[in-house]
Amino acid sequence: MRSVLIAEMLLLVAITDNGRMPWGKGAFVTVGLSGALLAELAIGGQLTVAADGRVRAADAGPGDELLARVYDAVREQLEGRKARRVVSSLSRRIGGSQAQVAGRLAMAGVLSRDRTARWRPTRYPVIDAAARQAVLDEVRMAAAGTGPVRSQVAVVLALAGPCRLLEQVAPERRTRAAARRRMAGATADVSFAPPVADSIDGLVSAVAAAATAIAASG
Repeated sequence: MRSVLIAEMLLLVAITDNGRMPWGKGAFVTVGLSGALLAELAIGGQLTVAADGRVRAADAGPGDELLARVYDAVREQLEGRKARRVVSSLSRRIGGSQAQVAGRLAMAGVLSRDRTARWRPTRYPVIDAAARQAVLDEVRMAAAGTGPVRSQVAVVLALAGPCRLLEQVAPERRTRAAARRRMAGATADVSFAPPVADSIDGLVSAVAAAATAIAASG
């Protein structure tokens, strides 16, 4: 059975039904998707973020095709750099984080491809509404609750903040304060092995720093 990546869940939370990114949030989501792909490698033991913030690749890569591309980009071009720089640089090294993740979802039949003109970006409308809704429901329930959550969902919640996706995670205004607190502490409630936990925290912090830089430059 095909595994669903953290980055796929994050993208399905972010996009609208017609495949568009919420206005003004595309750059934030792109760095979030890059962080999510790197976090998947950290959970799988193929990547670590050292105490000094530098990213290291393990000797063996993952079997998944997209994750293998991410692993190769880190090992061959980005290894030894600070996590923030890796997060900011990864997208262009793999042909676009959003395009790669959306393409994987299109291959799975969750999204379709819609490019009406060469000068317009490709859109990826949702065609499997049930699959997308299942992701939204799980993420939103996790944001609203106080109990444990799956490790992948915890990372989605942690990345949703710097990606400016609070409204998507908590569509009702009255639930947003609680959701914000839940998002801030999501990964602390997961029993990651210590090296993995440190790497996830480093990547989330890197995404937050990259998002802050994007906001300042915009």
